[in-house]
Amino acid sequence: QPLAASTAAGHVRAAVMSLGAGMTKAQYMFAIMIIFAYLGLNSMLNLMNRWALGLHGLRFPLFMTACHMIFGSCALSPLMFLSPKYADKHMDVIQNDWKGLVTIALMNGFQIACNNASLTVMELSMNQVIRASVPVCVALFAVCIEHKVPSKAEVACLFVVSCGVMIAVWEESRQSILGVILTVLSTVMQSIQMTVSGRLMSGKSGRLDSFQMTFYTGPVAFIALTPFAFAGEFNIMVDALGREPMTVIGFLLGSCCVAVVYNVVLFQSVRTLSSVGTAILGNVKIVCLLGLSSILLGEMGAWSANQYLGCLLTFMAAFSYAAVKQMQNRKPPAGPVVPKGDDVAMQAQQKLAEADVANAAESKSAK
Repeated sequence: QPLAASTAAGHVRAAVMSLGAGMTKAQYMFAIMIIFAYLGLNSMLNLMNRWALGLHGLRFPLFMTACHMIFGSCALSPLMFLSPKYADKHMDVIQNDWKGLVTIALMNGFQIACNNASLTVMELSMNQVIRASVPVCVALFAVCIEHKVPSKAEVACLFVVSCGVMIAVWEESRQSILGVILTVLSTVMQSIQMTVSGRLMSGKSGRLDSFQMTFYTGPVAFIALTPFAFAGEFNIMVDALGREPMTVIGFLLGSCCVAVVYNVVLFQSVRTLSSVGTAILGNVKIVCLLGLSSILLGEMGAWSANQYLGCLLTFMAAFSYAAVKQMQNRKPPAGPVVPKGDDVAMQAQQKLAEADVANAAESKSAK
């Protein structure tokens, strides 16, 4: 627990340092507030889901995920229909980007459902260790789909992340193979979504923000998940409502509200932090969840030495990967320096003037 606290503190400092020196004091304090709001809301949502779905026995993850999806869309409806910024674009967005939105909604809904379903049969801490392998999956899909080859340093970090996850998961696979499969499936789907989401959108409607993505994808994910929820969890849901209706309703309503606020904070964190800062913040979130799940839920007590070793390797390599990406972003481009627009205009005017002088000289010589 002290190790997790010190690691989280170090990662928070790294995320703050990635903000840049060009911020005012007010912007800097706002960024700090966003970071802690993100960490608090994400931890609250994950701990709440693990307690209800796993420890308390409310085993209806598909119903819960479907409720989150439709609740977020409904909560944003006043903003989307009353604000001219969004209300004037509905038809254009639906006509131009409905295929991309449907595909993203299906992938996002099912990857969240698989992740929530894994919490019914495995610890939150092990779930987070497996999900720390997202950069590995994203890099693999980027090579296959976008032909982006990572550098040698990135490959080394990603290899250590893979080894750490495999070492940590080896013991868990003997106890909860279903939980491991569901978490891996969720991680792979999330990685595919992160890789291809930009290619799926036409761009004719402009870049959609998180409010629009949540509003448009929520109903599609709800419609896709509802048949599976009724087929597999209807009796469980009815039984839970009969035994403890206030607990079920309170959990669903509370988790839906937290999920909506979390999505807003997540959107703001992506806008406020750099890409490297966002990646570091993801590592901080996982370290915080490991510590909180150990303190509040009593997890990690039965972990073996190999699981702790795998966890340590995973997060050290993930942090190193973020640091390598940050250093690469700071390097100047290797190609020739391209002149700015003003320089190009001045060079063109200079060449025209030289051409005029040459023409005048030729005219005089001809006379």
